[in-house]
Amino acid sequence: MYIQLISLHGLIRGANVEMGRDADTGGQVRYVLELATNLAKMPGIDGVDLFTRRIKDKRVSKDYSEPIEELGPNCRLVRLPCGPGRYHRKEKLWPYVDEFVDAMITFTRREGKTPALVHGHYADAGYIAKEVASVFDVPFVFTGHSLGKPKLEYLTSEGWTREEVDKELAMEHRIQVEQDCLSVADLVITSTRHERDQQYAGYFKEEDLNFKVIPPGTDLERFFPYYDYELSSNSIDEQFKQARMRMTRELGRFHFASDRPLILALCRPDRRKNINALIRAYGESKELQAIANLAVFAGIREDIESMPENEQKVLNDMLLAMDRYDLYGKMAIPKNHSSEFDVPELYRLAASSRGIFVNSAFIELFGLTSIESSATGLPFVATKEGGPQDIAENCKSGYAVDVTDSKALTGAMLKLLTDHDQWDEFSANGVNLVRELYSWETHCEHYVEAIQEIISAPSRTPSAVGKPAVGPRMVNVERLLITDIDNTLLGDDEALAQLKQVLKDNKSRIGFGVASGRALELVDEVLEKHGIHDIDVIISSVGAEIYYGPDRVPVKGWGAHLRSRWKPERVHAALDGLPFLHLQPESHAQREFKISYSLDDSLPPKEALPLIRDALSQTGVAHSLIFSHGRFLDILPHRASKGKAIRYLSSKWNIPLTNIATAGDSGNDLDMLTGETAGIVVGNYDPELEKLKESKSSRVYFAEAHCAGGILEGLEHYGFIGSPRAHLRAVGA
Repeated sequence: MYIQLISLHGLIRGANVEMGRDADTGGQVRYVLELATNLAKMPGIDGVDLFTRRIKDKRVSKDYSEPIEELGPNCRLVRLPCGPGRYHRKEKLWPYVDEFVDAMITFTRREGKTPALVHGHYADAGYIAKEVASVFDVPFVFTGHSLGKPKLEYLTSEGWTREEVDKELAMEHRIQVEQDCLSVADLVITSTRHERDQQYAGYFKEEDLNFKVIPPGTDLERFFPYYDYELSSNSIDEQFKQARMRMTRELGRFHFASDRPLILALCRPDRRKNINALIRAYGESKELQAIANLAVFAGIREDIESMPENEQKVLNDMLLAMDRYDLYGKMAIPKNHSSEFDVPELYRLAASSRGIFVNSAFIELFGLTSIESSATGLPFVATKEGGPQDIAENCKSGYAVDVTDSKALTGAMLKLLTDHDQWDEFSANGVNLVRELYSWETHCEHYVEAIQEIISAPSRTPSAVGKPAVGPRMVNVERLLITDIDNTLLGDDEALAQLKQVLKDNKSRIGFGVASGRALELVDEVLEKHGIHDIDVIISSVGAEIYYGPDRVPVKGWGAHLRSRWKPERVHAALDGLPFLHLQPESHAQREFKISYSLDDSLPPKEALPLIRDALSQTGVAHSLIFSHGRFLDILPHRASKGKAIRYLSSKWNIPLTNIATAGDSGNDLDMLTGETAGIVVGNYDPELEKLKESKSSRVYFAEAHCAGGILEGLEHYGFIGSPRAHLRAVGA
């Protein structure tokens, strides 16, 4: 089996992992790296590729610009272009995810091997994974990690408005994508029961949705027991020993009585990590201060004032609390540490002092740090909200408590620091049971069992790849032009005549098709009216239907591709009752895979569209929503659109997307104009496409000429044809 994993944001590398750099570089980075490398070692796995975004940015290491990095035997980190080269947090990458889909399909075809499955991590990679899986007709696996709905609930409880959250974090879109992923996923993997039962509770889920709780593994070569230094120190990597001395010196800068047990905390400076609850409990307990030192490693920083505002506030609050409780000489707040070597040594230093690890976060989806500390023999006290409760039950190596109860938090810490028999029992349990229950070998065994079940079953993402349904015409064309009809192909009769002549002269190498919101019957009427007969492909009903050649042979595979998880009755139930929406006429607007409405003047689009999206999100139907010309609304299966139909054709006929020119003028052409296709926006375009100009994509050309003249101008720009004007002058002579 060849397995593809996706984690989009890009700050991933095999060595010197930058965990804690920002909100996108938390434990999930280490998780996907270790999943990839350990999965590649399993019997029956031929290879694992972890896909991420390629970054070219002077602010970050050059490592992140290398196209391919070998992670180990049969395991690679593959970096593909996605939007601008600069590093951006993941919320800013949504406009570019289709580019990544195209790049990943192209890379996979070039490699010449089909994945057994595609596994996306977080919503953005989930979107990419489901699109790639649908092209190759393989299962789609989704791991959401941190989900949008719980995050939205938390932020609104903190005083954010929904509009502020959406503007900053694109939350509405993220939640919709997460819902779409759940609607079509063949397998959803969670780390804990809490994640499965609580985090996903706000989403619509079919009764047969396949959930598997598979806790992440732990790198036991890094997180070995603290007592190994006393028993077999000669076998320990010198880099760990150097990190041990470095961290000992660092802590010595803060602590007057360095021989005391150490209370250790490791987290990002995020309010949800609730660091001040720990500092407050320590500061208000003279007993804790008398018997132990406190060390809080809150991310990595050079200068607090240069950090994001929310992180500045957390760190400033820490400093103020340190001063308020006069913890000088008792509390350490170092600025830097490495995840590779320093973190494991911090656990071992704390364990050697018979100290404890504390995670006082309000909620912890998994609690990887509790596993890591336990593996080294360091008992923990952690929040009972989320994964640590499972870890405490399974490993019996720590306490899961209500961290909002200061007495409970203080009591648990004092219990472990003063009851030496309990400390010894928890320490030994952690070392032994993490190796039994939370090793990567155990994780990968359960992972392989889960994916073997779905690989042998019919995929929820039907194939976009199959035997050709028509003759050699599409096989032999080198390039393809797909254009919208109204105000793009049509609108300038003289330019249209020129375009028809150019296509006739290049018929042997350039295929020609149209993509329209119209039903096939109406497409045929308008083509016949304007004498356009040589058509290789018709994409009609906004991408819900595809037909080949003069006989209009329907592409049955496309219908099967769209049918999975499409429930039009739920769409009607959600939208038909909205007073500002009206169904378009039945005869041509309503199709098997397209439901069309008109928006009346009673509510402006900016107010109506959020209500429509909210109503659709309650249905659990994975869909595409296309709004155009300020009043027309089309609801399609999530796999249907003009752009997705074009990707289907690219895959099926092995025509590179770079060799497909797409031309349009309005919002319902948007997704076929983005990605790796040679996008052409004609000069008479609607304002809805202005956003494409703002994106400054090199694969979208804004023509000066209108209608068919703009298409000719674009074809010349991309090198599909020579100068049409020179050609036509020669013909006229």
